[in-house]
Formats: sequence, C-alpha cells, structure tokens
Amino acid sequence: MSTKWGIGNLFAAKGEKTKGHLELPTLNEKLPAFLANGLHEGPTVLVMGGIHGCEYTSIDAALKIGISLDPKYIQGKIIILPIVNISSFYARSIYVHPDDQKNLNRMFPGIQHGTSAERLAYWLNEIVFKKVDYIIDLHGGDMIEALVPFTIYHVTEDKKVLQISKEMASLFDIKYVIGSDGQVPGSTYGCAAEQGIPAIIAEAGQQGILSKEQSLMLQEGVKNILISIHVLKGKVINRNSIYLSVFEWYRSDVQCLWYPEIAIGDQVEKGQLLGRLSDEFGETIREVYSNSTGIVLFLVSSLAINQNDPLLAVGA
Repeated sequence: MSTKWGIGNLFAAKGEKTKGHLELPTLNEKLPAFLANGLHEGPTVLVMGGIHGCEYTSIDAALKIGISLDPKYIQGKIIILPIVNISSFYARSIYVHPDDQKNLNRMFPGIQHGTSAERLAYWLNEIVFKKVDYIIDLHGGDMIEALVPFTIYHVTEDKKVLQISKEMASLFDIKYVIGSDGQVPGSTYGCAAEQGIPAIIAEAGQQGILSKEQSLMLQEGVKNILISIHVLKGKVINRNSIYLSVFEWYRSDVQCLWYPEIAIGDQVEKGQLLGRLSDEFGETIREVYSNSTGIVLFLVSSLAINQNDPLLAVGA
C-alpha cells in the first residue's frame, strides 16, 4: 500500500507536510497549498481562505494554519488553500474574479467549460471538495465591508450533515451562528453540504485591514474544530453561541450613493430606517427600511454603489 497521498499534482508521504502550487485544468492560476499527511489514519479536512481575494484577515489565518501544522500530531490529512482566488488577490478585486467579474462564492459547483470563476469553482469541487470529509472556509468583510464576526452553516435536508456543520460553526469564539437556507446560492459551504460534506464559513476581519487579533481567533476556531473531529489531540472548548435562522441581504437596484443610518452590531427593528440611496446631486432616490428585527452583521462602507451591490445584511 502506498504511503503517499495527493490532491491534483501535489503529494505528501505519511508523516510529511509539503507545500506547492496546485494546478487546475484549463486554468492559468496556480494556487498555493499545504498538504499535511498525518502518521495515523483519520478524516481529510480542507481549510480555505481567499475565495474573495481582499479578505486579508481570513487569508492570513489560513496561511498561518498551514505554516503551523505538524503532521506528527495529525490523525488524518489536512489541505490548506490560503489564497483560492489568487487572480482576485493580486488584482485587489473586491467580490469578483477580475477576468469575468463573477463572484466565485456564487459559482459552485461551477461549469467545466464556463468563464474563469465558473471553471475555478468546477475544478475545486471536482479535484478538492469531493476528496475531503470536512470543509472550513474562512472569510471576512471585503475591502468595502464593515463586519461583525459570524459563522454560517447550510440548512440541508441531510440531518446528519446539518448537525455536524452546525456543531462546527459553533466552535469559534464568535457570538453569531447562522443557519442559512439557500440565501447565498452557489456558495462553497452550500455546495459541499448538498454533496454530503459537512462545511461552514467563518467570517472575521473587515475593510481590507489585516487584523492579527481576529486572524488568531479564526486560527483557534479551526484548531478547535480539528480537535472536535479527532484530527488533533486536545480538549474542545465549547462556546456560547447565539443561533440565527434569518440572513437577509439588502441590495441596491440602481447605481447611486449610499448613506447608512446604522452601524454593524446594531439591533434594528422591523420598519426601521437603515439608510438612504441618493443620486450624484445628493437627492434621495429612496430610503431602505428593515424587513425584520435583528442584528446588522455586515455593512458596505463605500459611498459609491453599483446596481445589484449589497448594502448590508441583517441576521435574526
């Protein structure tokens, strides 16, 4: 029996950690990757950052995890992809892949012969997602987003996958845990869950600023999950989470200027004014009111807003 394990063009022998660039068919991008193959058998786990290339705190967290892993202490196998959307990262392109202007986290499971983001999603799903037992996808507020840390799991009909994903999402030192029922179509965690793979997104950091403190919070949360599924040894730290079932996004239907009336973390009431959209002469086009009572989880901090851009999200 071979002691080597591989993903795509990368391999690691038992008890070995390797690093290199993962090459995907039909794509020019080469993704930095760490493979850690433990001395003992166990689950295979994927940890990702950089699905959105300007979410720097989560990218740093994934990178630090990859650097720190020691296969001597691992039962199973771990793949770390710290900068998945490498083209977006170097182009400093918020939300979207610079080649096709599509949001990678809306493209899964992807299209084999599609545009750049669609092909990237397709090959990630085929070559990586389908080869693992758990997925942890690290995110944060993009370059124009203020954000309160939160985690998300997908509410799938597979009750076992749902329960494991919910437990994973609850193991970060993050107050808010959202059970999302298709509010973010084409996402990593939703695609994975529908294929029977427990998966979560953890969000921390904001506005293009690298936060060492919140990076460490994400790193510790990932390690807590790895302990809980017996990939690492240690004691699981249980957290007191607030569970939310509504993840309501507000978007602009016009190109405009955005003047929010609330801040991240604010408790808002149904019918409360959330902000105003104005034209280039400062005249109000319309006012945005809350459809529910809940917490402002993220807020776009850019004055400039394009048609269909998000404005904020409320969790309830």
